[in-house]
Amino acid sequence: MNAIVHCFNIQSSLFRACGLAAAAIGFLQTSSSVFAHSDALLANVGGQVVVGTAEDIDGPNETFALDAGLFEAILRGGFTPPPQADYEGDEPGFFALHGVSDAADLATLGAAALPGGTAVSGSLTPFTVNGNLDSLFYWDGAGSVDFQPISLAQPGVTFAFKPAAFGSTGANGDLDDHPIYQINSPAGTPADGVYLIAPKIGVAGLTASKPFYMAFLVDALIEDEDDLELVEAALEGFEEGASNALVDFGGGVTKNFAFYEEGVEWIETNLVVPEPGSAALAALGVAALGLMRRRQAAATGSAGCSLASDKS
Repeated sequence: MNAIVHCFNIQSSLFRACGLAAAAIGFLQTSSSVFAHSDALLANVGGQVVVGTAEDIDGPNETFALDAGLFEAILRGGFTPPPQADYEGDEPGFFALHGVSDAADLATLGAAALPGGTAVSGSLTPFTVNGNLDSLFYWDGAGSVDFQPISLAQPGVTFAFKPAAFGSTGANGDLDDHPIYQINSPAGTPADGVYLIAPKIGVAGLTASKPFYMAFLVDALIEDEDDLELVEAALEGFEEGASNALVDFGGGVTKNFAFYEEGVEWIETNLVVPEPGSAALAALGVAALGLMRRRQAAATGSAGCSLASDKS
């Protein structure tokens, strides 16, 4: 299934240093863009699962990064297997590097392979949005972004990983599995809009990951793979500068899905924040770069290179 999957990488959004600054603050793994098609990368850092991004796997632009804060995806009408729900999808998948053949990539990331032959599972965590605590939030896409707890907005609507233990690592810690994400209502159909969760990933033998965010677009007009691809193309165009994300479903039925990216931007601005360590690292890099500039200015009168944000 070729759903749209984007990621928001915390380090990429904060800064991209030139070579001098990177040398000053150590290795920084950044993605090629803030929004990039990717799977979720799982790695072992100090005995804890860390979630990152794996882009263009086995391709010419293969890139791995840690500290992913947000993944985006589109769900469509339910399918089987597993037991059908109202809306489902299987993107993003989860990928882990091979402890032997990918040892160099792991070393570059400052990570180790996952334990071999162990179960990998996903679970929801409660989190707070606008003072409300829940494990699933919903916004209908109308007006200003306003995510509400599902217990108030749509009582009874649920989100699930199917199965909860969706994969198992290979003998050398490698993984390439796709859980089924399901949003379901026991009575009726979940409302169109944006659904937000903050899951964590567990790997037997390691401390579970810190929660990260996933934003799912749901709409009754997205019935099959063809519809999903139309919406994906419209959202891609909107991100690249189009004035809207209008989709023509035929028969005179159209809809603008630009609200989804507005919701994503709100999540990035208000919920996805850098880890204290990442913020300190960024500050250290800026300070180190400033010191180098002053030294270079004193010696040569030049100011060195500058920092720039990936976020447009």
